Amino acid sequence: MTDANATASPPVASASGQSAIAHGAPPAVLDGTVNHANGGESSESDGGNVSESGRKEPFANLKLDERHCEDDKRRSERRANLVMGPPLGESEPHANGDQVVEGQEIAANEDLLTNYPDDSVDLELTHLRIRTLRGLGLERFTKVQRISLRQNLLTSLFYHPDPPLEAANGHSLVEQPHTDGTTNGTNDADAVDEDEHDDEDAAKKEAEYPYEERRRAEREEPVWPLRNLKELEELDLYDNSLKSVQGLEGLESLQSLDLSFNLLRSVAPLNDTSETSPYRYANLTHLYLIQNKLTKIEGVKDRTSLTYLEYGGNRIRTIENLPISANLRSLFLGKNKITRIEGLDGLTGLCTLSIQSNRLTKIEGLDSLVNLEELYLSHNGLTRIEGLRKLKKLTTLDVGNNKIEEASAEELEPLTELEEFWANDNLLRTIPSLPKETHPNLSTIYLEGNPLQKELGTAYRRKVMLECPQVGQIDATFVRQA
Repeated sequence: MTDANATASPPVASASGQSAIAHGAPPAVLDGTVNHANGGESSESDGGNVSESGRKEPFANLKLDERHCEDDKRRSERRANLVMGPPLGESEPHANGDQVVEGQEIAANEDLLTNYPDDSVDLELTHLRIRTLRGLGLERFTKVQRISLRQNLLTSLFYHPDPPLEAANGHSLVEQPHTDGTTNGTNDADAVDEDEHDDEDAAKKEAEYPYEERRRAEREEPVWPLRNLKELEELDLYDNSLKSVQGLEGLESLQSLDLSFNLLRSVAPLNDTSETSPYRYANLTHLYLIQNKLTKIEGVKDRTSLTYLEYGGNRIRTIENLPISANLRSLFLGKNKITRIEGLDGLTGLCTLSIQSNRLTKIEGLDSLVNLEELYLSHNGLTRIEGLRKLKKLTTLDVGNNKIEEASAEELEPLTELEEFWANDNLLRTIPSLPKETHPNLSTIYLEGNPLQKELGTAYRRKVMLECPQVGQIDATFVRQA
């Protein structure tokens, strides 16, 4: 057997797919650059996950390595190119606060949807630095089925009918400090929500959060333009600065909701799924809550319609309050603070489970997941492979970057459907037993970064090929039989 002169990249973190441009609106071009749907480099990706084509994958900075989790969200039926429009309304934010003239902002927002007919079903407002929903006129689109407001600067889902006087005169919307260090009307509840666990992006969003607007909403009746859009099926609010789900009431047809990369500490209003609840969302199948500040799983316990749930990149310590339903197919809990696998009983339809980058020390609590096909447990504190014998449909097992010393043949033998086995960067001194007779479908195995690689030296790859002659890829190298 000889090595093929080819290399392969590991499975990479997937991401919310870029949506196609809305129907009926003439695209604007930013510096002549066209970003294609589901393609191109992600603006939020700054990490090392790279696809086989060489481009960075979104959410690479999460280090979740969620590999196939976005197939349902790629919206393959929308093939048009996504063209990013130029920033409308104001210049690049200044370090000490934007000088925003409210009237100009309204005019800019009105321009965004001017050419869209009232019966438009698809509104694309991605990456346009939109700060407020004022002036967009979303209320007139009563037939809209999909709205994308991802990668904007929204801090709330309301606006006031009349702008504050100082804004109309061209003054800054950022509160100015008094000589005593306080700001206009500031109290303890309005202090910047500083958090030592915030990454740079979240800290910046917190520092720029307009608390005066929130206080004004308590004094005056605001307008909530997204409320009661009866035919809205998909709402994308990814990468804004939202702290509340208020404003999402009455969306009777909602199927997909993306609130990832915001500043949410709670989504408790979503707990109410009763017949009279404005958050009932009886048809909701996809919920994305990646990279917020959530400390517990909430809002989903009674949502048996869910098929896809992402809670990755938060501060969750316990797996609880999940819907007891066979409908849930994919569950992502990576990059949290979970110490134990539990609370999964009843999820008999689950096909993909990721609990990467947590604090697990033992593989347990998986016996009821008889239909599980993909299991991702990398970047934890696991010391042995165990608790998998009943997962006979498992095709992908990722236990890389742990402290595993033992991968016994007895534990691996029942996994006869295994296609990919990832155990790189552990403490293994012997090659796990995955012979062709019991694992005929095994095509990829990763063992680099273990003591066995160093001990075998230059014979490492050939020894793996002898032990597992059925594989076509060892680590990042494609191999073939002679």
